[in-house]
Amino acid sequence: MPRPYWPLLLLLALRPLPGAAAVPDVDVPALGLSIARVPPGTSEPQVRERPDGYEMKIELGVAVMRIFRESGPVAPGSDVASPGYRARLDAQFSADVDSATQGAPTVVGGQGAWTVIDARAHDAGTAYTCVTYVIVDQHLYRMTVIATGDPRPPEFDGLVKALSGVSFEPLGRT
Repeated sequence: MPRPYWPLLLLLALRPLPGAAAVPDVDVPALGLSIARVPPGTSEPQVRERPDGYEMKIELGVAVMRIFRESGPVAPGSDVASPGYRARLDAQFSADVDSATQGAPTVVGGQGAWTVIDARAHDAGTAYTCVTYVIVDQHLYRMTVIATGDPRPPEFDGLVKALSGVSFEPLGRT
């Protein structure tokens, strides 16, 4: 007796197609970005307008990710690979980390970026910070993840890893 083939056909029909676009876990049109693969339990994004741009915040346990996009274009010749430019950014954002002398080149959403991960002892435990600078369409993005704890909170690692899922898209502000 021949075996029915419909279960196999059903499985083939329902499988995800290679290269099919995945729905992002976090979509932030006001900043022109989405983040795929955020850890389970991550809060919905809170977006606020600041005088100099837009900022998004998401939380996961003790970890907080903020992504800021400056409204104005960067100066011609600005390059996150330049230590002098990063020093100016650190001063502009009153950064606790020294990205002018620390960090490494990275890629975020297909764009050249600079990332620093720092750990400092504090009264409440070790403060972990990840700062990434990237320029997209002549606009600066500053991405940070912070958390405090001993040992390093897994939520920190989860949100830092989520930065690899950032993709940039046209702005969708209303």
